[in-house]
Amino acid sequence: MYVVTFNGKTPKVAGSALVADTAYLIGDVEVGENSSIWPGAVIRGDMAPIRVGDNCHIEENVVLHGPARIGDNSMVGHNCVVEGTIGCKTLVANGATVLFDAHIGDLCLVAAKALVLENMRVPDCSFIAGVPASIRGEVTENHIEMITYYWSYYVDLVVEYKKQGIWKR
Repeated sequence: MYVVTFNGKTPKVAGSALVADTAYLIGDVEVGENSSIWPGAVIRGDMAPIRVGDNCHIEENVVLHGPARIGDNSMVGHNCVVEGTIGCKTLVANGATVLFDAHIGDLCLVAAKALVLENMRVPDCSFIAGVPASIRGEVTENHIEMITYYWSYYVDLVVEYKKQGIWKR
């Protein structure tokens, strides 16, 4: 993992977190307990703080730029860009973009390739999709099962990576 101090701020990573050797953490960044940051992720807290909660999974090639906040037990899929706030138990699917000062509630699903515009407010339990994104309804039981499945899959995967000594964190 590449850790870069910027303007006197050094990223803080919980001891139980798993961070890929090719992930970049810059400036005012905090990564919570049991979270995972996968290869190619860039978490850039040079303009504003970035907080990744506990039990979060930030997949390959994700860009988090301040003031991004990721709530506990959430997952950000491959190739996403997040500059806003993601609630707890929320899944941001592959290739989605959440722009500056957008707020996604708890237990939400942001569809793949969705574009959440600046300042959008998304209530808890919402399913959002499209370009630009709009609320398409509430999350269904199938959505909740999918979110739970992927989240638990990554929890188990982190344990396996740690058992094998892959990436020291």
